[in-house]
Amino acid sequence: MVIRAPATGPSLSPPLGGVPGLAEVRAAQLNLAGVALNTPLWEAPALPGLPPGRLWLKLETLQRTGSFKIRGASNRMAYLSPEEARRGVIAASAGNHAQGVAYAARARGIPATIVMPKGASPSKVLATEALGARVVLAGADYQEAWEACQSLREQEGLTLVHPFDDAAVIAGQGTLGLEILDALPTVGTVLAGVGGGGLLAGLAVALHALRPEVRLVGVQAAAAGSLKASLLAGRILEGPAPSTFADGIATRRVGDLTFRILQEHSVRAVEVSEAELARAIFLLLERTHLLTEGAGAAPLAALLAHPELLEENGPTVAVISGGNLDAFLLDRILWSGLAADGRILHL
Repeated sequence: MVIRAPATGPSLSPPLGGVPGLAEVRAAQLNLAGVALNTPLWEAPALPGLPPGRLWLKLETLQRTGSFKIRGASNRMAYLSPEEARRGVIAASAGNHAQGVAYAARARGIPATIVMPKGASPSKVLATEALGARVVLAGADYQEAWEACQSLREQEGLTLVHPFDDAAVIAGQGTLGLEILDALPTVGTVLAGVGGGGLLAGLAVALHALRPEVRLVGVQAAAAGSLKASLLAGRILEGPAPSTFADGIATRRVGDLTFRILQEHSVRAVEVSEAELARAIFLLLERTHLLTEGAGAAPLAALLAHPELLEENGPTVAVISGGNLDAFLLDRILWSGLAADGRILHL
């Protein structure tokens, strides 16, 4: 993969101004009361090659809309002016942010437009439309959908709800970290999938404010990986168009604000293959009876591939960030997962 420095990229001045802190995350928790669920934290069942009793799963698969994205989207809408709310909001998304924005907008009676890549999961498109949003399909991937979103925003005077590079969105995702600490105060390591970086940035802000020793690991699909190279280079690098089935983390680069936060909090980045993602999805379905999408399974995929990440510095939490897997992909992914786990033999 050739990774280069981006000429331009998706960025936005945060509505809260600057980097969010613990106060903004706690305010987000109040804003989300009655909207986002405090999702379960389960002790993981026995998994191949991983010692028992040291891994916990934060199940955002059981969140409203099936993903953590509702947290950031709902919190951002709490800061809309009456005039902004009247005109409506717009977002670019591969699927989960789309549903989060649509759900939050419907709850507040705000018109919502979502620009999605032309290859977006049909199930996510239908789910977004069912929540009352207008869906516009544009571009081959998230980056191109983002560019179309910006053009439409200017034409129609809509307010952007950024999927990750926004202080209010990051603060909303950070509420997940507060829930982890409430349920497991001795947590030592937290892993989360990374697309634009909003989830991991929010976790970093919340967790390190209250427990600075927590180690944070961001996981990307190798076919859409840029964070590891960016951290090594000390600047944001942009990859080519992603070629992963994990559409929730299929971005060319992380955000400007999120990268700043991830650098400041010394996160580690790891990459996983498509086969490793498929194996993690299969094992989560088999062992927990929960259907997980590629982005949600990425932390477990990293642990299965790198069990040394389960160091003895306290319990490890894998954030299972979403479960919106397209049914049309399920058979292929499970077949690949079975092969990766050694259950079937290719001749």
